[in-house]
Amino acid sequence: MNEVRSGSADRTIHLLKLLAAGPDHFSLGHLAERAGLPASTVHRLLRVLLRSGLVERGPAQSYRIGRELYRMSSQLVARFDLTRCAHPLLERLATEWQETTVLCAYSPVARRAVVVDVVVSSRPLPFSFEKGCAIDLPWGCFGRSILAFLAPGEIEAILRDTEAESISGRSLPSRHEMERELAAIRTAGFASGFGPGLDLAGVAAPIFGADREILGCVGVTMPSSPYRPQAQHDLALAVRDAARELSSAAALSTR
Repeated sequence: MNEVRSGSADRTIHLLKLLAAGPDHFSLGHLAERAGLPASTVHRLLRVLLRSGLVERGPAQSYRIGRELYRMSSQLVARFDLTRCAHPLLERLATEWQETTVLCAYSPVARRAVVVDVVVSSRPLPFSFEKGCAIDLPWGCFGRSILAFLAPGEIEAILRDTEAESISGRSLPSRHEMERELAAIRTAGFASGFGPGLDLAGVAAPIFGADREILGCVGVTMPSSPYRPQAQHDLALAVRDAARELSSAAALSTR
């Protein structure tokens, strides 16, 4: 473990990095152990973070990253040129397909995707994608379109720290099935999802910067009924082409 400096600011930043790295919830004792600091010191620093909204209380006296920190992160990401470059493309996809289009940025620190731009269609969705919303990578096509292109060690860490069942009652596939699905996403260049029980379908493709660094994804989400496989395939190719166009622009801007 790296030595923690004695200053209060250094310790606070150290705590934020630990919280962002996961898992989703930390007990005071666990966080103090990970930080290498006395529990009384961690408790004092957490009080400051709680007041600012950067940290929130979770279930069973645990702590988690706060919505204010997610909001600040999305604002910083939104200043990146990719967001301005992507918005006309999102509008184009939304107009052409009459569905909601979404741009997500990948946060390596939090190991999550963050929604940074949305163009909403007239068709209602079971739930809305809002700017600043965090997405766990193993769930859904948006997250998996990013997860598939991370380093093997990072994929393993993310899967290990992810709950096997979501709050909606869905279960993750077996590790073998997940690896097979991620390999298929890498081959196709996009991820698609169809959940008739959730009345939601979608397709997403990864965005890369220079040296194939994963930056995020662009995707389209829609009600799953009526579901038209051929139209879904054509949409997937359109989304993949859009992601490649953004990747080219991002690679130029990050060199």
